[in-house]
Amino acid sequence: MKKYVFILIPSVVLFTSCIYTAMYHFSNSDLEWLSPYEQGDTVLFSSSEGMDTMTMEMIKVCDDYLPFMANEGISEMHATGRITCHIHHRGNLLENDIAILKNAHDVLRVCFSFEHRGVIFNTKNEPRLYKVKVNGATYENAIKIDDSNSEIIFISPNNCEYFIWSKSKGLLQYKYLNGDVYTFYKKIPRKK
Repeated sequence: MKKYVFILIPSVVLFTSCIYTAMYHFSNSDLEWLSPYEQGDTVLFSSSEGMDTMTMEMIKVCDDYLPFMANEGISEMHATGRITCHIHHRGNLLENDIAILKNAHDVLRVCFSFEHRGVIFNTKNEPRLYKVKVNGATYENAIKIDDSNSEIIFISPNNCEYFIWSKSKGLLQYKYLNGDVYTFYKKIPRKK
C-alpha cells in the first residue's frame, strides 16, 4: 500500500503543476476587432494620388480552452489575437498591425500600429467608438487614431497623420503627413 501512495503523490503534484492557475478568454465582442479580414484578403484604398494595396499577411488567434500549460514559465493563459498586414504605397512596403490581448481581471487590450503611429487601449481607457461618415457611408463603431490619442514612435517618410478603424469593418481611411488621404475602395476576398 505504501508503494502506491509513493507513486501517486508525485503524479498528482506533477499533474496539478501543469495546469494554468487562471485562464482569460475572448468574448464575441472582443473578437469583432479582428473579424473584418481573413488571411490572404486584399484591400484597395484610393486617393487623388493613386491607389494603395493592403494585403493580410497573418491573422492569428490563440485562445486555448485546455487547462494544460504550454510553457512552464507562464501560469496564466491570456488570449491573444493579431492581424499583420502590409500596405504597398508608391514602391514602399509599410507593415501595420492590430493586436488584442485578454489578461487578468478580463481586461482587453487593443493595440494599433500604422506606419509607426501606435496606441494601446484597455477597458479602463477603452476607445470611444463613434459614428463616422466616409465617402457617404456611415459606420457606427469607428475610432480615429491621431495625435489626440496616440503618438508617432519612429519618424519615417510615410508616417500617417491619422487613421480611422471600424471595429466591424476594419481600416476605413488614413492620411499621410504629406496630406495624401486614402479611403477604402474595395475588399478582394482571398481565393479559397
